[in-house]
Amino acid sequence: MANLERTGGCVCGAVRFTCQLTDTGLQACHCVQCQRWTGGGPLINVHVETLTFEDESAIGTYHASDWGERCFCSKCGSTLCWKMQGKPSRSVAVGLLDDQTELAMSEEIFVDRRPDWLPVWPAAGQSTEAQEIVKLQDYLEGEKNDQV
Repeated sequence: MANLERTGGCVCGAVRFTCQLTDTGLQACHCVQCQRWTGGGPLINVHVETLTFEDESAIGTYHASDWGERCFCSKCGSTLCWKMQGKPSRSVAVGLLDDQTELAMSEEIFVDRRPDWLPVWPAAGQSTEAQEIVKLQDYLEGEKNDQV
């Protein structure tokens, strides 16, 4: 079994963290925002149960939608994570991890937005933008019901 505790950080080192992975699966998001945020390819992230930053002073945020927030290093610009606004992060960009061993692609989302030049990960689960929007709406509805 893989060690699920990992450390990581941004390019300049201003943001360092420790996290506990939920599993060894990676997710590739092909939405247009992620393509622009990463400079072309998908955002490839790993899901985490816990994420603890050593110092949050260099973390910048961008409210990318009514519900989503993108976090980055305000000093070097490194992509850190995407999260629901006001919620703890549940994923981090895999390239930040100091140890990326024993990880494998398990899911691709927004596959109908994948650029033609980018190959498919055949063993990964696939979902379209419409399917992801339904998941988001179900999640937001559940959140609203939990508040009642």
